[in-house]
Amino acid sequence: MHRRTDWLRTLLILGAAFSPACDQRPAATDSKSAQELIERVDQKVPGWLEESLVPGAAVALIQNGEVIHIKGYGLADVSGAKPVTTRHGFNIGSISKTVAAWGVLKLVEEGRLDLDAPVSRYLTRWKLPDSEFDSGRVTLRRLLSHTAGLSLHGYPGFGPEDELPSPEASLSGATNGSEDVRLIMEPGTQWKYSGGGYTLAQLIVEEVSGQRFADYMRENVLHPLGMRNSDYELTPSILAASSLCYDGLGELTPNPRFTAQAAAGLHTTIEDFASFAAAGLSVPNGAKAGRGVLKPETVAEMMRPASASEGAYGLGYSVTELPGDRNSVGHGGSNRGWQAIFRILPDSGDGFAVTTNGSNGWFVHQQVACEWTEWLSGERPEEQCKKPAGLAVLHALLNKGPEAAETTFWKLKESGGDEYAFSEGQLNWMGYELLRNKRMDDALVLFKLNVAAYPEASNPYDSLGEAYAAKGERELAILNYKKSLELDPKNDNARKWIEKLEKAR
Repeated sequence: MHRRTDWLRTLLILGAAFSPACDQRPAATDSKSAQELIERVDQKVPGWLEESLVPGAAVALIQNGEVIHIKGYGLADVSGAKPVTTRHGFNIGSISKTVAAWGVLKLVEEGRLDLDAPVSRYLTRWKLPDSEFDSGRVTLRRLLSHTAGLSLHGYPGFGPEDELPSPEASLSGATNGSEDVRLIMEPGTQWKYSGGGYTLAQLIVEEVSGQRFADYMRENVLHPLGMRNSDYELTPSILAASSLCYDGLGELTPNPRFTAQAAAGLHTTIEDFASFAAAGLSVPNGAKAGRGVLKPETVAEMMRPASASEGAYGLGYSVTELPGDRNSVGHGGSNRGWQAIFRILPDSGDGFAVTTNGSNGWFVHQQVACEWTEWLSGERPEEQCKKPAGLAVLHALLNKGPEAAETTFWKLKESGGDEYAFSEGQLNWMGYELLRNKRMDDALVLFKLNVAAYPEASNPYDSLGEAYAAKGERELAILNYKKSLELDPKNDNARKWIEKLEKAR
């Protein structure tokens, strides 16, 4: 599978925060304007859920460092017709990293960890494999800011019946189809997102605290922040309160489980999630950032862009510049069946948080981000707020068939540019959702459409080749992989598949 979600990864990591060209007035803070935002979100979320094939969501809005609105929308259980409440649990994917970073920084404040010491100082159960790069330059600061030069972007998770490996085994490659953690570039030289780096940080927390990571986080971060319905483990009580989760076609999918808890495993409610987001903000004449778990100055350091991150990432927080030289911070999260986001403005105390129980939930939180940005700035960032054409095409395919999908795409391409956004990544994403659900013919419709729309791009041919291979049509698979390799001679995935398929002739 070749770069199937690059466009989506960027959206989720940076949290869909936008930088529109608009006036520089401060954030809206009066109750009337906040009520207007609440009403707009209330009116629009149900439609966004329908458009994205996501059953349910929960949204919280923050003003002056306090949660002012929190509400569930849609269904937590489609077959049981159970509505989402503010106490339903959701996995929040990579936002687990932000919360985990609080746990690491607490140990730093206690003097038990040094952000800038080699991590090897704290490790006895596992060590980085030897490489041409200097492992002595791998520090906690670099792990938390994704500048340590490590491999392994993210984790697919394990199924309900799978036995979870130990953290050490996970670091060595027992990752259910991902990879091991190793040095692939000189630490401290550039930014490269590494969920594996957070698994290493998780192990360090266990080594230094003498506790299992989930226990440590529960006792030292989650419960002190009042997050008593949140956990890094899917305990019976957490599972009992959880929403169900659904894939990109709106079909029920198993709840993923993780050894890599710090990277992807946190399960939380919108109430707890909003409390955490607000905990990074100070309330005028009230509670301070850190809420007593961390010092305000520590939280401020976590939100500052780290060296070599190109200004985009602090210690567990992604950073995005808004108009007026203001930074919003937060994170996005994505696991199969779950999507989430939060963004906050430290200078004004405004923010929002969204959880969804569907793989296409990124569209819902993208649109919430658009409304929030417009509320803050007075102008709407139209280009970033366009609807993905891929969702409209998927709807047409599922409801009316292949011909309707193709007609919808080309009509939107011709006349929908003001409302819809187009990219090869969108159709790729939808195609893989169909492929995972064994809907081979439907997947081929979208992959063929992608090739027709982007004939000079390598990746659509690669994906079409994979679909043909999955269907057993070897010669067509080889043909498309060869075209992909012709357009991108560095596509090793295509090269390997060609060799494999030709050997099987």
